[in-house]
Amino acid sequence: MDQAAVSEMLSRDRAEWEILTAILDAHPDEVLHKPESPPWTSRDIYAHLARWLNHSNKDMETYCAGGSDSPPVDNADEINFYWQREDSELSLAEARDKAFEAFEKRLQIIGSITPDQWDKELDRIARYDGSEHLAAHRSYICVR
Repeated sequence: MDQAAVSEMLSRDRAEWEILTAILDAHPDEVLHKPESPPWTSRDIYAHLARWLNHSNKDMETYCAGGSDSPPVDNADEINFYWQREDSELSLAEARDKAFEAFEKRLQIIGSITPDQWDKELDRIARYDGSEHLAAHRSYICVR
């Protein structure tokens, strides 16, 4: 991937992040998901994003260092439910801070990858928790 493509990826990620976090911050205590989705609040969504961003950040770093990324996730809903229970003790501020920290780390990692390191696998890992994942969360939100 060339520098222009990396810049485009980071730009899309930032744009989706800003849109999503503005919604989360504007509705801090409401259940935001549509009825057919898990009844998550802003805290739950921030904690979820932090977990997945940290997961893909670790995979990107490992892959760039010559290692293998994590095995494919068999049941993301099960993992999400487990993490949501674990993170239910976090405050909104704690979850938000973790998510923002993980997102900034993502930007730093992607920005530091040299053009010769990019291949299809690294591109897949990098995109896993990028703008499409963030946009998907916006699609689950139903602000009343």
